[in-house]
Amino acid sequence: MSTGNWVPELVDCAGGVHLFEEAGKHSGYLEMEALAAADPDVIAVMPCGFDIERSWREMPALTSHPGWSRLSAVRNGRVVMADGNQYFNRPGPRVVESAEILAEILHPERCDFGHRGRGWTRWTGDVRPRADVVA
Repeated sequence: MSTGNWVPELVDCAGGVHLFEEAGKHSGYLEMEALAAADPDVIAVMPCGFDIERSWREMPALTSHPGWSRLSAVRNGRVVMADGNQYFNRPGPRVVESAEILAEILHPERCDFGHRGRGWTRWTGDVRPRADVVA
């Protein structure tokens, strides 16, 4: 699924462009072909109700697709795992922290709010997150 509801607005606030859903609309289903056609520069994996560890365990559902390794975000090391359960999947005060997390992901050279390792981590392709990737 792609993110809908308030996440497209968060992406915009963080200086990015959301490629699939409209702000205020429900999250939609996304086929790998559509993802490949859009070929995003950055992919943030943040399944509803999943923390980083659980998202990491579920990555084979994405990485097993033949087109996965050809995506620009994958080739350039710009795939991240975010804690959807704590930050992105529910409205509330943490929505500000969610925008900060996206800013760190999209602009690592300019933004560091201290969320890396707690709210998000770079996906390394490993089966389990390494200690040096997730704090």
